[in-house]
Amino acid sequence: MNPLLINQNNFSTIFWKILLSSRNGLEKKDLELLSAEILSLQSLRGQADYNTGTISPKSALWLYFLTRYFKPSTIAEVGTFIGTSGLSMVMGCDSNNLPVKFYSCDVSNSIDIPYKGKSTVEFFKKSNSTQMFKQLKDRGVSPEMFHIDGRLNQDDLPLLVDLKVMDAIILLDDFEGVEKGVVNAFALQGIINKTHVMAYPPKPEDCSFKDLDEMFPGTCTTAVLLPQKFLSLTRQ
Repeated sequence: MNPLLINQNNFSTIFWKILLSSRNGLEKKDLELLSAEILSLQSLRGQADYNTGTISPKSALWLYFLTRYFKPSTIAEVGTFIGTSGLSMVMGCDSNNLPVKFYSCDVSNSIDIPYKGKSTVEFFKKSNSTQMFKQLKDRGVSPEMFHIDGRLNQDDLPLLVDLKVMDAIILLDDFEGVEKGVVNAFALQGIINKTHVMAYPPKPEDCSFKDLDEMFPGTCTTAVLLPQKFLSLTRQ
């Protein structure tokens, strides 16, 4: 008999549809607040030594849904810039009334990211990923989720093993073409190829919301590496 085969395209479609359940319990004002907060961060570009791009509002929305759904207690991010992705993830956790410990590094900038919630946020300014990972290792921190919005280097890989990345959900920004998200996925294969399954970024038709597209325009380019231990069949 033939087994039931689920390829990465099939899995990706299912993954993002299930993730939409994280909208349950949210009011329009919650998402209006998220939209307003991420738009306000654009004013921080004036503090940047290296003024680069940031994620789209649609990617920010999905990061909010991701952390609201999975409820991580600790997140480590590579690539702070003006804080769009970081604030979106923290606000997703805050929406569950579950404060998160959030760490983020930026090799090029030392921007002050405003945050007034109950979570704990720490920014490693003018620090690369290796420097942040070393500090987290020394403190005994094992992030449950990683958001990678900068290129990993070879020195990061053994540190990620020490940080137990094999047990963590990994979010890869810019997963398209030959952009850094794809490069980072290949770099991680030697560590997580037997432990994780990938969900490609949602297709445009899968991430279009008639009631939210004006507030959160654009497309999402975030791929997710999900530990297989987080997969479970249910009866409903």
